[in-house]
Amino acid sequence: MRTVRRLWAVGISFGIVLAAAFPSALAVDTGGWYASLSLPRFALGEEWQTPVWAAVYAADVAALSSLFFRGEKGPGLWLPISAGLLNAFWCYVFFRLNSLAAAIIVLALIVVRSSACAALNFRKNNFAATVFLIETAWFVYLFFVTVCIT
Repeated sequence: MRTVRRLWAVGISFGIVLAAAFPSALAVDTGGWYASLSLPRFALGEEWQTPVWAAVYAADVAALSSLFFRGEKGPGLWLPISAGLLNAFWCYVFFRLNSLAAAIIVLALIVVRSSACAALNFRKNNFAATVFLIETAWFVYLFFVTVCIT
């Protein structure tokens, strides 16, 4: 029974993350406007973007699975689920609307949300909290890359 419950948790988590990742990927356009940007020297090259985002999404599946499996309810669960909406919105604002200022604001919100996810789960679920803390570092990095674009 425990294995079936864990498989359901993974399946539901995978579906939630896929539902967020798919529209995010559709919004990404690295040609035209993006290609004309002068990224800071510390920005990862395009060849690293897909593997890093794949790792972020895989970590999200693992963290959400852990939350579902342990029966988390309330903000400790719903705040991480809502993260996908913010991420898809950031992709749209940055890659489609080409708005650096709006992208910076959305990234700041994502950093706050990631930090809150880590804090809300710190005592109940150290694994999920650690994943959200690592993701916070990733989004802080993206925030600084975006701020330093010229």
